[in-house]
Amino acid sequence: MKTYNYRRGVICKALLLFMSVGCFISCEKELKPVSVILVDPVRHYYPVIQGEMMNISYEIENISDYPLFIQEVQTTCGCIVPREELPIVVLPHKVGFVNLTFNTIKNTGYVNHFIYCYGNFQDSTCVEFEFDTNVVPRADYVRDYEQLWHEQTDKSKSMRDFVDGMPGQKGYYTEDELSPRTRRKEAIQDKIDELAP
Repeated sequence: MKTYNYRRGVICKALLLFMSVGCFISCEKELKPVSVILVDPVRHYYPVIQGEMMNISYEIENISDYPLFIQEVQTTCGCIVPREELPIVVLPHKVGFVNLTFNTIKNTGYVNHFIYCYGNFQDSTCVEFEFDTNVVPRADYVRDYEQLWHEQTDKSKSMRDFVDGMPGQKGYYTEDELSPRTRRKEAIQDKIDELAP
């Protein structure tokens, strides 16, 4: 009986030692801050018809030597849902995407939404994306020729739908200022022009 208790005590102590070593080893790994470039963080989408699903994809370029981990994505409306599981990992010097789906059924008129991504960013723990659009309700009156044409072409899917996309997914526009990526490319081109003979 004493031998059994002695072995049990030794096994418990050894297990406790391994667990404490495992905790110390896992605590040493920490996320390094990462510098990123957000491509077109503020967007103005063209009007969409209420009830359409709008797919939105924000591009994040990791310009540091450490991986970026986006742990959480918060939105200002429950109608905006991430399309992939978290965490989102962007490897060093690579481009990653935050893909979202916006269900327009719960909105009417002008909408302005924000998306907050939390991770190991350099300047803060959060980066912010913004988009706006006008959600147009479906007409309860006699439809005009353009609406009838859209309904007819929606029923008969063709190669044109794959090329042109849905009416609410034609894209977006930004302000007149240059995007961070364009500014960076122009700065690199200026340096090349200076160094060129």
